[in-house]
Amino acid sequence: MLSKLHHRIYALPTVLFLLLALFFISAGVFIQKDERAARVSKAQSVAEQVKIGLEVFSNERIQALHNLMRNWPTFSPNQVDWFNAQSLSLMGMQRGFSSLVFVNAQGEIEWVTTPSSGIKTRINNSLIGKPMDALGLNIHTLSEDLDSTLLYSPQAKHHFIIVGRAISPQEPEHGYLVAGFDVHTILGVMLGELVGPQFNFKLTSDNATLFQSGELANDGTIVSLPPFTFLERQFSLSMQSQISPYNTGLLISLTGLLMSVLVSYVLHKQLKGAVSLFVSQQRYLTASEASLDALLIYQPIENDFSLVEANSYSRYLFRGACDALRSMNLAEQTRYLGLSSEFVNAKNVALHGVPYEAHISITSDTITPDWIKVQVVKAGDNIAITVRDVTERFRAEHDLKRSEEKYRRLVDGMHKHFVYTKTVDHNFVYVSAGIEEILGFSAENFCANESRYVLQIPDETFDIRQMIARGEKPEAYIVHYQGKAGTSLAIEFSDTPILNEEGMLVAVEGIARDVTKELALQEEVYFQANHDQLTGLFNRYAFDEKLREILQETHKDSVHQESQQQIHVIYEGEDNTHQIESRFTTGELNSIKSTINAKTYQKQSVMCFIDMDRFKLVNDSCGHPAGDKLLKEISTIFRQYVNGQDLLARIGGDEFCIIFRNQSLNEVTKRLDKLLLAISNYRFVYDEKLFFVGASIGVIEINESTQSAEALIKAADNACYKAKHLGRNRYFVFHDDDSQMAIDDSENQVLHALHHALQYDGFELYSQAIMPLKVPSQEWASQLQHYEILLRLNARDGGLISPGLFIPLAERHGLMNKVDLWVIDNTLKTLESNPAHIDKVGKVAINLSGITLGDEMALHKIAKRVQSTSVPAEKICFEITETTAVTNLAAAKHFISTLRDLGCSFALDDFGAGMSSFTYLKNLDVDYVKIDGSFVRNIAHDPIDHATVKAINSIAHSMGKQTVAEFVVDSATADVLQELKVDYGQGFALDKPKPLAHRVQWRVKLASA
Repeated sequence: MLSKLHHRIYALPTVLFLLLALFFISAGVFIQKDERAARVSKAQSVAEQVKIGLEVFSNERIQALHNLMRNWPTFSPNQVDWFNAQSLSLMGMQRGFSSLVFVNAQGEIEWVTTPSSGIKTRINNSLIGKPMDALGLNIHTLSEDLDSTLLYSPQAKHHFIIVGRAISPQEPEHGYLVAGFDVHTILGVMLGELVGPQFNFKLTSDNATLFQSGELANDGTIVSLPPFTFLERQFSLSMQSQISPYNTGLLISLTGLLMSVLVSYVLHKQLKGAVSLFVSQQRYLTASEASLDALLIYQPIENDFSLVEANSYSRYLFRGACDALRSMNLAEQTRYLGLSSEFVNAKNVALHGVPYEAHISITSDTITPDWIKVQVVKAGDNIAITVRDVTERFRAEHDLKRSEEKYRRLVDGMHKHFVYTKTVDHNFVYVSAGIEEILGFSAENFCANESRYVLQIPDETFDIRQMIARGEKPEAYIVHYQGKAGTSLAIEFSDTPILNEEGMLVAVEGIARDVTKELALQEEVYFQANHDQLTGLFNRYAFDEKLREILQETHKDSVHQESQQQIHVIYEGEDNTHQIESRFTTGELNSIKSTINAKTYQKQSVMCFIDMDRFKLVNDSCGHPAGDKLLKEISTIFRQYVNGQDLLARIGGDEFCIIFRNQSLNEVTKRLDKLLLAISNYRFVYDEKLFFVGASIGVIEINESTQSAEALIKAADNACYKAKHLGRNRYFVFHDDDSQMAIDDSENQVLHALHHALQYDGFELYSQAIMPLKVPSQEWASQLQHYEILLRLNARDGGLISPGLFIPLAERHGLMNKVDLWVIDNTLKTLESNPAHIDKVGKVAINLSGITLGDEMALHKIAKRVQSTSVPAEKICFEITETTAVTNLAAAKHFISTLRDLGCSFALDDFGAGMSSFTYLKNLDVDYVKIDGSFVRNIAHDPIDHATVKAINSIAHSMGKQTVAEFVVDSATADVLQELKVDYGQGFALDKPKPLAHRVQWRVKLASA
């Protein structure tokens, strides 16, 4: 132990030093890396500024040259004078030109214009009359592009860039225009203003260093930009932020190491002192803790004694008053314990040195022992007192005397329990007093009249008594009694047979308890475990259990039914009753007679899977309390159309199941017609809002061919979906025949094609134009295009699958968000590959589904794709349906807000077809309102549709939104919409859907033509 402590004296300071040193060194390395990253960031920023400045300078000068050549006079009497005046004016407005040269059509230098001062030049008037080669640039082609060369002048010790081209490639007789630039002077002025002395940099072109400041240190902080164009030459820029003269990371590391040494040394000194103190204390503790008695050491103070040491057992022995006794002297302690006379005995030991020993009864309740043995001896100037707990020895005799009385009190005082003794004939001869607390009868009364109070005995009573007669202990059983107050009480008995030496039963003893509340609680727990707490109907767990029971009964009935029918035929065909009875057992004959008398056989059951329509709209509009209230009221309607033998359960959020027992399919469908009528007439009102709900029901027979509960529920769920797809608030009967299998097989083929298309780009993008109705039709071709993206699915036979088939399947199987992302990505890819078409596009509308609208990950992917595309965001318009937006109002607002911040616009599709109001339109930040085609189709003939469209258009315009009318089927409809001042129209009368690729290529071809 001591060797370990000595090792720790050195090990702990060493570990502390290493940890602190590692921390400070890590901090220094981190700060150094952070400084390096800051230098790289600063150099990157300044380099980008330099690049932008040079590009702006270059573009302005090149543009000025192009402007000078465009304005070149065709019939000027003196081109040289005009050129000289224009050149001097240009050099005065834009600094940086070292010379401007006019070369005639024969390639001879006609005139050289140089700035008045400030810039060196290698080209001057001495070159007039010489060939173009004297400039260092030879232009051989007649092109719109500038030729360029980089030259070095030994006299000026500067680099020059010479650029030039034919003044008019179509009219070579005008000659050539050549401009010279002093690169060194230009870069010196611009980089001095932009960079400053805090950076080292180097600018190169054609492997030549054009300008450099300082030396670039290869320490990983050099920033090199990609080559960029300056005066028609490719330049490369490398830049580095200068290193700070102070190495902060190294300074922090060294300071930290010094501090680590000091802290470790101080810790070592403290540990060394603590170990020395620990060793001295350990010697005393070893001796005192070995004692089995409380050991107390007192030292004399004036006329008393003060406690100096106490072993751990003393704290245990005096645990009731340990804290109070610790602060007292010996006289106060004896008074506190009621042992004042013992203080005198302790003083005598201190005076005379004669040991003292006594057994003392403790009357104080401040400590645990009742009897203690005390020994006092003198120990030098101190006294040592040992105390032993001898309570157990003194209690033994008292406990033995009280045991019988204690047992009797225990038995009679049991709460809701009693013990009993019965004869071998199970007559009570003794019960404890607890029986009166339970039943209200006295023990004597119960023993005499027990059989009169019995209400119900267990069914297995005979078996229980047989086991007891054999000397075996049975399981606990329950007997129901009528109490004195007239209530029924359940008492659980646990019998134990009492046998003599020969193994014969002589009596029955046991303990009984009142389990009335437990049984009631079990029934309540069972009810809660098997029933929906909101509606009180069976829950999914109980429904599955009872459905399996029904299936077992159905299969059992189907096995017996054929044999019973055969027996029925045999029985009716026989003339000799005795001959029949000799062929079957009595039980079989009774079954035969029951079958013959009934003349009917059990009907099959029918299962209905119900999904509430528009429940989510109520939940999202008014909150979950409204949804709970709706479910309670709907369950009440369901209860009115089921009887006692039917099974009604809530198996999900808004999903219910009904099993009509022993009823034919025709009988059930008649009841469903009434149920659907009741639901359609039901109006749900909450918080002054009115809602219409419906129910889609999948119906399937339960018969001997039903394989499993899972298959049955799945088939019913499919049928429910078909009912919802066919228009909601109706039922669909599932038939397990070839036609039904063909429908399912067809859906599986479409679903397979859908998965294949998502993986291998098997979709095809179509488009339909959205025409501006406020512009005359003859001017439509000159307007920016607006069109909506449509989607088609390629089939295996080469044809196309209608969206009306694969879109519902994609929604049902949770694939619509993937389909939406595919449409967005491939639409942008098509536009990106046709940049000329983008300039002619006003808006491209892309539809979004409800699942995408509520998918935060899909929103993130769409935003990222919009940010990365070259297609301007303001040309992208996302369409969301009115019902989807209202159902997911919070998600819709977040979705719209996020993409509008990027520049996208939004359209509210199918407006007026759902159940929302203009309040939702006010709360949705959309740019376009697409009026549902059901109002537009007959607008020219139906005054109600005309008034509806007019109202929607007026209100949308008052909110600052543009309107689009769908289903424009003929010119008469378009004329009415123009009169109503609807902004846009969409329909076959205006444009038919065509592949997006054809629309893009046709426009490109038209533009090139």
